[in-house]
Amino acid sequence: MALPKKPVAFLILLAVVLLVVAISFFVFDGSSWSFTINGDTSKSVNSSLYAKLENCTRTYDGVTGIPLEFFLYYYGVYPVESVSYGGATLNWSAAAYSADKDIPLLVGPDGAIHYKGATAVVKNVEVAVSEKPSASTLDIAPSILYALNEGGREGLIHGKAGRVVLIYIDALGYYRYEDALSRGLVDNMSSLGEPIKAICVYPSITQNNAKSMATGLAPNLSKGDFRSYEPAGKTIVDVLNENGKSAVWVDGPSPPVNISATVSRVDSNGDGTPDDEVADAAIWECRTGANLTIVHFKSTDTVMHAYGPYSEEGRGSLKAIDSYVGKILKALDNGTVVVICSDHGCHAIENGGNHGTLLPDDMYIPIIVGSV
Repeated sequence: MALPKKPVAFLILLAVVLLVVAISFFVFDGSSWSFTINGDTSKSVNSSLYAKLENCTRTYDGVTGIPLEFFLYYYGVYPVESVSYGGATLNWSAAAYSADKDIPLLVGPDGAIHYKGATAVVKNVEVAVSEKPSASTLDIAPSILYALNEGGREGLIHGKAGRVVLIYIDALGYYRYEDALSRGLVDNMSSLGEPIKAICVYPSITQNNAKSMATGLAPNLSKGDFRSYEPAGKTIVDVLNENGKSAVWVDGPSPPVNISATVSRVDSNGDGTPDDEVADAAIWECRTGANLTIVHFKSTDTVMHAYGPYSEEGRGSLKAIDSYVGKILKALDNGTVVVICSDHGCHAIENGGNHGTLLPDDMYIPIIVGSV
């Protein structure tokens, strides 16, 4: 028997209403959201990108989310001077200085922005940035391979060489170097030439940048293994040793990246740092014919964290490392190319120093290329 027309119409109307309710629930349940950076729709922070970067999740002040800095780095919006949203402007230097560790500005899984107990739902975030240098830690590995005739690309080093020494000074930010230079603390480093203003990768921490320096590969944000010691691919040490050249990484007892040909030294004379032993080991490797010697000095980072980059102790640590640099330079054969670089910069905080943010202070590093 056919149903009356009115009940059929009612059922159709009911079905439409239920469908609208279901769609409305799906749209407004928080599973789909977005906001732009500097009003640019091509730089949209949304639920899809959030899912892609879920391994970057952090918890600060009882709130779990992804630091806004990861989204800014993803879109190339850095180094950061300030961030404005919801009618307020946050000075990034002031935010970093007042933070115990990382800047606790998080994007929650619902798209809301959380900072120090306040929550804001926004459609746009305005970000003021500083100059972004073209040179970076990612140029070091391919430049060295090019100089040693093993591929790579001409970048930081112009011309070929039989031997290269890479002196990696931890936490030697560009501004910290300029401060030390003005005080006559880095005469040996500066004797090699003017520094190139370069930029590191984010997060601006040691393991992350040591891996990038060793491989020339940018960090995988979706993987989120920034503090892992395992490189993402073959290192310059691997490539050179596999192709019949000699390459070695010289470090203290805890190198920031796992490399097969690593020489580790401890503080055998008990002076509080293994850096003097590291310098002596690097000189020995150079004298025994290594085509590439990478030497990592760590105390400049350790002292910076404890006392601050511009403290008497922080400046003293750079002066000490400069003396080791001078000792190494005097031991090298003529024609050896020397590259001095760092993994990241640093900034002062209330009780010492820190790094890891998108601040210019943390992101800018000096790269000095010269020869003896």
